[in-house]
Amino acid sequence: MASKGSPLHGPRIKLVEKAQSLFAETKEHTFESKAAEEHAKLLRMQHELEVTTKQAIFVDSSISDTIRTCIVLGNHRAAMKVKTEFKVSEKRWYWLKVFALATIKDWVALEKFSKEKKPPIGYRPFVEACIEAGEKGEAIKYIPKLADPRERAESYARIGMAKEAADAASQAKDGELLGRLKLTFAQNAAASTIFDTLRDRLSFQGAS
Repeated sequence: MASKGSPLHGPRIKLVEKAQSLFAETKEHTFESKAAEEHAKLLRMQHELEVTTKQAIFVDSSISDTIRTCIVLGNHRAAMKVKTEFKVSEKRWYWLKVFALATIKDWVALEKFSKEKKPPIGYRPFVEACIEAGEKGEAIKYIPKLADPRERAESYARIGMAKEAADAASQAKDGELLGRLKLTFAQNAAASTIFDTLRDRLSFQGAS
């Protein structure tokens, strides 16, 4: 029954705890003992989540997947508890939360999350998550925040914004990048002309 969590959770946890106690008896198996202890703790938390959510979808998933599923279900407190209990790094936490929020298309929450503090992973994952979700309008919010003009140029190109891509590429002063962008917009004569002009200007500056 979904409300009782996944079947045989009790015996499995006891087996893992028994293994942990056996490993703990010798110094040679410190790593195995710690791993078994962590696994038992994760199984207990996952069972509790299955009981509270009435969905048997947590047991046997990884720590990352457990956090991701909690966020997708809107249970942010549980996600934070898992993060804290298993000492998940801030970078990993940001990656998981960004893509989880994009999965459920909660763009308001994603934007709010981006403003809590300077993201330790930068803003590129925010851009990637929005583009992968097919939301170019959301991606535009984060592209200007990308520190590297090459990344800005490539990101604008991915959502079909030729002029903005050209502006960013000109700041990067990268002839190879301009060449790639021209190929990206090969069907757009006006855009191709812009990239050719920028490459010529860059070549002229390099020769002077």
